[in-house]
Amino acid sequence: MMISLEDAVAILNKWKEESAHIFVAAESPFRQTLRGINGHGVRWVMNQSVKVWRVSSFADTSGSKPGIVEFVGPAGHLSLSIASCRFVYGDPREAGPEIRKEAESVTVSTLSVFFPSDEGFLFYELVAP
Repeated sequence: MMISLEDAVAILNKWKEESAHIFVAAESPFRQTLRGINGHGVRWVMNQSVKVWRVSSFADTSGSKPGIVEFVGPAGHLSLSIASCRFVYGDPREAGPEIRKEAESVTVSTLSVFFPSDEGFLFYELVAP
């Protein structure tokens, strides 16, 4: 379901407060399915396990830039300016019947962040180990 920036910030803050285990997968340009490599330009893919380190929003008075979320993981920091993004929230109970049981055993929720420039970041809140 599509959600607002404010709702996305609330989810990210919840993950931060809970020290939730997050797996992020990202791609540019984002594609739902594999396609051939056509055209020119930079293409990239990344994934890693992270935790939310800092979230700033428009109401943040700490001096941080608005709409910035920072993650920390074994490979370093990931910082995203999310103010102009689109957000989709997902729950494993919404998965199709053929994969619902597996989705519920691995994930608590998902937050997809789509940038106007066609990058996509998919954040999976993992079930606690």
